[in-house]
Amino acid sequence: TQVPGANTDTSTELEGTWKTACYTDSDNYSFYFTPTFAGNVLTITDEKHSDTSCATDYRLIEESHTFAMGDGGRVTITLGSTFKRTPQSDSAVSSYNTNNKCDATGWEKNTAKTCSFGEDAGATVYCLYAISGTTLYMECNNSVQPTSITIDAGNTFTKQ
Repeated sequence: TQVPGANTDTSTELEGTWKTACYTDSDNYSFYFTPTFAGNVLTITDEKHSDTSCATDYRLIEESHTFAMGDGGRVTITLGSTFKRTPQSDSAVSSYNTNNKCDATGWEKNTAKTCSFGEDAGATVYCLYAISGTTLYMECNNSVQPTSITIDAGNTFTKQ
């Protein structure tokens, strides 16, 4: 079934796997963010590292959502209901157990648990993208459609 108003263009320019370069946040954790577009499904792998060079694993998050292409570089993402979270370090395990991450207990290193998006399940995220060669730039917002893209390390992806 088609979503009313959805672009029925069979454009596949987003199809495939994209990945950021290693980038660091203000807390000196580093990340790789990897979205994969296939059909109308968007899977995201979010790797967090406890150093500034993406060398020391901290935790892994894996998400699955649906998306619809729009006009003019617009994409609408509908959030899934659950995601997988895997602590990959002793410090992540300790933090998760102390804070009951995902309302769960008994976290173990390298063992995934399924977490709920809760009230955000089914929510809409509005994105604007541009592609230049093998580079994807994407700006997303959970309340309004972006009209421009502010380029930074966290939203610049290379085709894999």
